[in-house]
Amino acid sequence: MSSIWCQNPKCPEKGNSNQIRGVKGSKYYQSNKANSYGKGNFCTLSCYDTWASIYMDRALIALNVKITEPVKFSLEDAWFIDSEYHYEFDSENCWIYFLANKLFNIKHPITKAQAKILPNERYSENISSAQAKELANTLGLTQSK
Repeated sequence: MSSIWCQNPKCPEKGNSNQIRGVKGSKYYQSNKANSYGKGNFCTLSCYDTWASIYMDRALIALNVKITEPVKFSLEDAWFIDSEYHYEFDSENCWIYFLANKLFNIKHPITKAQAKILPNERYSENISSAQAKELANTLGLTQSK
């Protein structure tokens, strides 16, 4: 099994003492092992930033995902699930969930079951904007029927 190395090709140029490898007479600097930065692809945030400044535009263009025009949400489609952690000194700490729409300035409390959130998660990507809108309709928070 091979190690996962920092994906920044400029990583060895940092010249840190912990990157020195080789035997006397033929020493060299080597990339660090990747850590948790950039989804586990970089050893430090600095290496991620260096890589991003060089390659991010190329990656977005190559993957054909570069946004060239603003992304817009209509008022009715801007529903999402949000949560807040509440700390109480003498009671049980808990997450409170909300059905929210920043464009309507609505933040309506809902249950964890309505939010479809797994334990210890702040939010869930399992519930789409359309599902959140449907929940808003069910709760009577929208003008449409």
